[in-house]
Amino acid sequence: MATLQNIRNRAGFLVAVIGIAMLAFILGDLLTSGTTIFNKARDKAFEVNGEVISTQDYFDRVTEWENFQKMVSGENSLDENATSQIRELVYQQMVREKILDAQAKKLGLTVSKEELNDLVHGETISPLLQQLPLFVNPETGIYDRNALMNFLNTINQPTQSFKPEEQELVEQYKSVWLFIENLIKYQRLEEKFGALLSGAVMANDVEAKTYFDHSQTNADLTYTVQNYYTIPDSAVTVSNEEIKAFYDKHKKDFKLAVPVAKLTYFVREITPSDADFAEVEKQANEAAEKLRQAQNPAPVVADYSDTPYRDVFVASNLLTPSQLSFASTAAISDVYGPVREGDSYQIYKLIDKTVAPDSVHLRLIVVPDPSALGQDSTVTHFMDSIYNEIQGGKSFEEVANSLNPRSNGGDAGWAREIDLAQLGKEFIQRAFSSPIGIPQKISVPGQQIIMQVEERTQPVTKYKLAIINLPVVVSEKTANNVDNELNQFVSNPEVSKKFNELATEKGYSVVPNYTATATDYMIAQIPNSRQIINWALNEKTKGTVKKFDLTNLRVIARLDEVIPAGITPLSEVSASIRSLLVRDKKAQKIITDLKAKNLTGLDEYASAMNSRVDTVKFVNFNTQNISGLGFEPVLNAFSAYAPLNKVMEPAKGNMGVFVVRIDNRTRSNESFDVKATKTTLMNNNSYRLQMQSMEVLKDKLKVKDNRYRFY
Repeated sequence: MATLQNIRNRAGFLVAVIGIAMLAFILGDLLTSGTTIFNKARDKAFEVNGEVISTQDYFDRVTEWENFQKMVSGENSLDENATSQIRELVYQQMVREKILDAQAKKLGLTVSKEELNDLVHGETISPLLQQLPLFVNPETGIYDRNALMNFLNTINQPTQSFKPEEQELVEQYKSVWLFIENLIKYQRLEEKFGALLSGAVMANDVEAKTYFDHSQTNADLTYTVQNYYTIPDSAVTVSNEEIKAFYDKHKKDFKLAVPVAKLTYFVREITPSDADFAEVEKQANEAAEKLRQAQNPAPVVADYSDTPYRDVFVASNLLTPSQLSFASTAAISDVYGPVREGDSYQIYKLIDKTVAPDSVHLRLIVVPDPSALGQDSTVTHFMDSIYNEIQGGKSFEEVANSLNPRSNGGDAGWAREIDLAQLGKEFIQRAFSSPIGIPQKISVPGQQIIMQVEERTQPVTKYKLAIINLPVVVSEKTANNVDNELNQFVSNPEVSKKFNELATEKGYSVVPNYTATATDYMIAQIPNSRQIINWALNEKTKGTVKKFDLTNLRVIARLDEVIPAGITPLSEVSASIRSLLVRDKKAQKIITDLKAKNLTGLDEYASAMNSRVDTVKFVNFNTQNISGLGFEPVLNAFSAYAPLNKVMEPAKGNMGVFVVRIDNRTRSNESFDVKATKTTLMNNNSYRLQMQSMEVLKDKLKVKDNRYRFY
C-alpha cells in the first residue's frame, strides 16, 4: 500500500518527465527530419529540366564507369587524371540520357528489346561492342562474336553453379554487362534522334550544285598583307561606351556554363635539406665500407638498398653511364662511391666480369613440382615420358603443342640472365651453356622444366655488379620546417591584402589571376590540385588564403573572386572586347589610309604596307586552312567570286588587311552527281546538328552543374 501511495504521490512528476521525454523525442525527430530535408535540398549533383540528380546517383554511375574501365584496361586502380576524365564523361553521359529521354518521349522514339537484342546478337552488331577489348580477338585485333557469346553464357548461368571464389567475379561481370547494355541503348537512341534532326534539314538541288562548283573550282592568288601587330594599339581609340555597346549586343557569347574562380597562388616544393643529405651520406659511407669487406654482397645490398642484389651478368646496355664507366675500368672487388647523383647516393662493387652471349632463345615445357602436387611418381613419370619423346626424335615444338595447342610450340622467346634470375643460378648456367637443340631437364623450386636452347647471340663483355642506391628523402623535420614557415605566412594579418608582396619577399614565384573553372581537373598541371578548385568555388569570402598539403608540394592560394554561372560580368571580358575592337579599328585605319593613296598595283600596295607580295595556290570557297595563312574567309570569297587579273580593294581579314589578285582558276573534270553531293551535305549537317542540338537543349532545359560543391 505504501508503495502504491508513493507512486500516486509522484504521478505528477512522472507525467512531467514523460511529457518532457516525449517532447524531446518529437523535437529530435523534427530536427533530424529537418536536417534530412535540408541535406536533400542541397544534394544536387546537377539538374536537367528541373529533375535533380543526386550525388549518390551520380557517384554510383562514376563507380560503374571506374569498374568498367578497370576491367577493360586490366588495371586494379586508376590515377587521378583517369578518375577526373571518368567523372566528366559520366556527367556528360547522364545529361545526354536525360535530354534524350525527354525528347524521345515527345517524339515517340524508343529502342525496343528486340532491337537491343539485334544490336547484341544480330547481323548489325553495335559499334560499341565491336570496339570493346573484352570482345576483340587479341591475335587479329577484330571483333570476336564467340568472345561475346562466351561472356554472355557465363553471366547467364546461375551464380550458385560457380565456386565461391568465382561468384563475386561473375556478379561483377553481370553488373558490367548491364552497364554496357545501357550504353548501347542510348547510343542507338541518339542515332535515331540525330537521324530525325538530319532528315528535317534537306539539301536542295541549287545548294548541292553551288557546293559542288565551289569545291571543284580552285584559284591561284597573289596577295600582300599588312598585319595588325604592325600598328601600335595607341594609334586607335576604343571608348568604354563602345565596349559596353558590344557587350550588350553579344551577351549570349559571354555565357558561363559553370562557375569560375580566380586565384593567386604560389607553389613550394618539399625537397630534401642539407641535413637530410648529410644523414644519408653517413649511411652511404657505412654501406660502402661493409660492401668493400663483404665476401657475399647480397646481405649488405639488402640492408641498404630497396633493390636486391642480382647474381647475374648484364651487358653494357643495361648499365647507366656511371656504372659502365666504373665497370669497364675497375678490377674485380673494386668499389665505387659513395657518390651523390641527383637526389641519391650510389655505390657499386664489381663482383665479376665475363665474355658470353647476352641473350638466349628458349623453348620450355613447365609442369608444377611433383612434391607440390603430392603425386611425385606420376609427375616424374610424365616428365620422363615427354623428355624421352623429344630425345627419340619428335620435335620440341610438336610435343609442346600436343600438350597445349596454344603454347606456340613452347616458344618462350629471347631472354637475358636478368630475365631468368627468379629461376635460379643453375637454370641460368644451363641456359647459357647447354648445347643448342638438345633438351634439358631442370628442377627449380615449385616446377619441373624441360628446356631446349634454340640459339644465342654473339658473345659480349658482361659485368656482375652489386649496386646500392640510397635515395635522399625529405625527413619529417624538414617537412615540418617548411610547414611552419608557410603557416606563419598564412597567419600574417596582412596576407590577404599584401599576398604578392609578402610572397615575393620570401622568394616565392607568384602566379596571379589564375582562372579555374568548375570542370577543370587540376591547376596548371599540379597533381591532386582539384581540391584547391573545389575550395575556391565553395569559399564565401574573397581574399581568404589557405595552405594545401599535396604529396611533395605545398600550395598557398588566395581566392580573388568567384564568377557564378551565367553571363560573365563586363569587367571580366572588357579586355578581350577591347582587343577585338582595336583590331577592327586598325583594319579600318589601314584600309582608309591605303584608299587615300590611290594605289593600283600589288607592288605599290606592298611598299605602302611595308610588306611583300606572296602567292598561294589551290584555294577554293570551302578551304578551311589556307597554306601559311590559316583560316581567312575573305580569301575564300575572293577565290570564288573575284574577277581574274584584277587587284581587289583592301579587305579586312583575321590576321591583317589583304590586297588580292586572282591569277588563275582551274576546274576539275569531275561530273556533278546531285545525289552524292546531297548525301555529303546531309552528312555534314548531321554531325553539326547533333553537336549543336545537344548544346541548345542543355540551355533550353536549364542544365545546372553543381558538382563543384561536392568534389
